Amino acid sequence: MRSLIVEKGPGPVEDDPDALMKGWLQREVRGGVKTPWIRPRKYWFVLTPDSLDYYSSNEKGARRLGSLVLTSLCSVLWPDKRTYKETGYWSVKVFGRKHCYHLYTEHLNEAVCWVCAVQKVIDSKAPIQTPTQLLMRDVEEHCGNPEVLEQIYRCNPILRYTSSPLYAPLLPFPYGSLDQS
Repeated sequence: MRSLIVEKGPGPVEDDPDALMKGWLQREVRGGVKTPWIRPRKYWFVLTPDSLDYYSSNEKGARRLGSLVLTSLCSVLWPDKRTYKETGYWSVKVFGRKHCYHLYTEHLNEAVCWVCAVQKVIDSKAPIQTPTQLLMRDVEEHCGNPEVLEQIYRCNPILRYTSSPLYAPLLPFPYGSLDQS
């Protein structure tokens, strides 16, 4: 009888002390040039205090396939009924600086748990300040001292008129779309 019992490999990765939440979710994966369709694939997701990572499996030593670093500018959208009616899955969208993860689950309570956990991580992050914001703070602090202000304006060409275009935003804006229309 003992020989009929199938031995399992290394169990699920439960030893990770940094993991806030773990579970199987489906993620949209685009095909290549020859296969341009979008199809969902199942991955093991791990939410840590700094990122949302996904792996090929939940076994110890599984290969990490991707990571979305979470900052105060990231955003997460709640699941909506329209997507559920169209696909049969509850959709969660997590927007990062360079990537957006479209995640799917069959159960609403699971989707809500993921949204709340990701939002909690985002809310725990310190606000990001751009160099322009730091410069604006310096100008406000020294508004009574014209010599220091002149020095600030002289050393920072961004505060003067220029005919060249700006290539980056001067103020931080949240990543992704926060409206659910």
